[in-house]
Order: sequence, then structure tokens, then C-alpha cells
Amino acid sequence: MEYKDYYKILDISKNASESEIKNAYRKLARKFHPDLNPGNKSSEERFKEINEANEVLSDPEKRRKYDELGSNWEQIQRDRDYARQYARPGEWSPEDFDLGDFFTTFFGERMSGLGGGPFAAGPRPGEDLEYEIQLTLEDLYQGPRKLLKLLVGETCPTCRGQGLVMTSSFREGKRQVVTSAQTCGTCQGSGRIRSPREIQVKIPKGVKEGSKIRLAGMGDKGIRGGPAGDLYLVVRVLPHRMFRIEEYDLEADLPVWADEAALGTQITVPTLDQKVLLKIPPGTQSERRLRLSGKGMHKPRGAGRGDLYYRIRVMVPDAASPGERELFAELRRLRIERGNDRAIRKHLE
Repeated sequence: MEYKDYYKILDISKNASESEIKNAYRKLARKFHPDLNPGNKSSEERFKEINEANEVLSDPEKRRKYDELGSNWEQIQRDRDYARQYARPGEWSPEDFDLGDFFTTFFGERMSGLGGGPFAAGPRPGEDLEYEIQLTLEDLYQGPRKLLKLLVGETCPTCRGQGLVMTSSFREGKRQVVTSAQTCGTCQGSGRIRSPREIQVKIPKGVKEGSKIRLAGMGDKGIRGGPAGDLYLVVRVLPHRMFRIEEYDLEADLPVWADEAALGTQITVPTLDQKVLLKIPPGTQSERRLRLSGKGMHKPRGAGRGDLYYRIRVMVPDAASPGERELFAELRRLRIERGNDRAIRKHLE
């Protein structure tokens, strides 16, 4: 068998750390991935070599065997395992058996090389995760840090990501070990288990309802040196006690008395970060919207802020005092004299 220098294939030194191996693999896998080089046979072969090298060098035990025996270490190991079949009981352990070799031997490369299944021999990338995150308007405005508690997929410690475990029995008469594969009871054959994880997330300003926040490499962990998936946080905005949101604008109702709407006034109103004076022009009608420019939500990438609108709701006393009733009666008399009734109800004629 031709010797393959896995260190040279990944362009790293023989003393490279696990982190250096992982970074080199990710860089080269992206460069030569078949999806990015359609129809390029050279890139496809290079991609296979990169995966083969990473599969061995990212596994400390396989790397040790490779350094000791060379690139045909698997065949040498199989020969040794075959010899162990004739050893006395107790001299052979199922932990010495490699599932990748098992499927290659009994089912061929088609079975051992399944790219996405739990029985794949090569690196298996982690899955992307998607979680909903509930935020208040204040969260969206301030962009705080949030502590999230998630369940993230990790390599099953029982089957080491294979999805199967090996069982063996010793046939005394033939002095032969009989090996069989069974679905892993810990992960139910998926090769992964779910483990709790806490992460701190900085909420960027400018996100809105339905936005997706991507956290690269924070999804399910890869198996056998495969890259981790990404985590996507889908933003859900909680209702606010006062403000309604539309894109990056805010709206709120502002009740004013009839005399304030008729004569005009100034009212102190809240925004998300301070209180400001809002001028009510004389003759303001109910349902009119008054704008406070730049007092809405932050837009992405520092593109300014939306606006805040106050929608006027003209109010009258629900139980007028005698003095108020007298004044309203006088207002009615004056209105009738001016002919305003006919003017506002002309559309009913």
C-alpha cells in the first residue's frame, strides 16, 4: 500500500495540536468541497484525502497507531484482531474492535462510507440548531447579553458516534470469537446524545420579530472530527404594556381632554429611553398621529432609528359636574350658532 502523509495532506506539522488539526481541516474542506467545485474530479479526490487524513489525525488513538505503523495501520490492526480470534477467553476485548473496519469487511465501502448516517466511517458534521428567543422591546433597544440554557447534541460516549455497539461471545469448540452489532441503547442508534449547555449571547441592536441570530459553531458537535453545526436564534418579541411595533417604528395611544385637543397644549410623554415634551396643536382631532422623529427602534448596522408615533384619543368626562355641564351647554349653543353641526354632518344628508 502506498504511504500517505496525512500531515502533508493537511499542511501541518507532526507536532500539530488538536486545534491546529481542526482549523486546517475546516479550511481545506471548505476550499475543496464538491458542492463548491462541481464537476472537478481533482477537487473531489483532494476532498476525500482531506477527510481521510482528518479522520485519523483528529482521533488520538488512530493518530498514535498511524504514527507507529504508517498509513496502512488499519490493515495491520485488522491482522492483529484476526489473530486475537484464536486467543484464549479473556485475552480479547470488544473495545479493540473498530466499527469502521467491521462494516468495511462485511458490507464493503458502500456501507462504511455513508456520509450522513450514524455508521459513517469519516467525519460527520454537527446539525444546525434553531431555538426561539423571547425578547422585550427594551431588549431589542438596548442589545443586552442573555444567558441561554440549551440542549446540544454531543458524541455518544457509549458507541463513540457509531450508533452501534459490538457484542461478542466465544465458541469454545471452534476457539472463535463471534461478533455482532446491536443498536446503541444510550443514543438509540443516532450516534448523539443531548446535553445541557449554557451560553452567553449578545443581542445585536437592530433585530426585529422573526430575525435570526446566527452563532457559528454553537450547534450540535461534529462526530469523528467533523465541524460543529451552527445555532440560529429566532427572535420573538413580547407584547409591550404601552408601545406597538411595526418594523422599526413605535406607536402608542395618547388620551387628551377635549379642551386640550381644542386649545392645544404640551404633554410629557415617555420613550424607550427618556421622557420628552410633545406639542399638541390647537384643533387636534382624535386618531391623529403625532410623530417624534428618531425615537423608535435601532436599525441594523447603525443606520439610525425609526420614529415614535402617538395616536390621539380625545376624551370627555364620563360624569360631568354641574359646572362642567353648564360649560358644555354653552359650547353647544355657540357651536350651533356657528353652524358647525351642518358642516361636520353634511356627508349624512
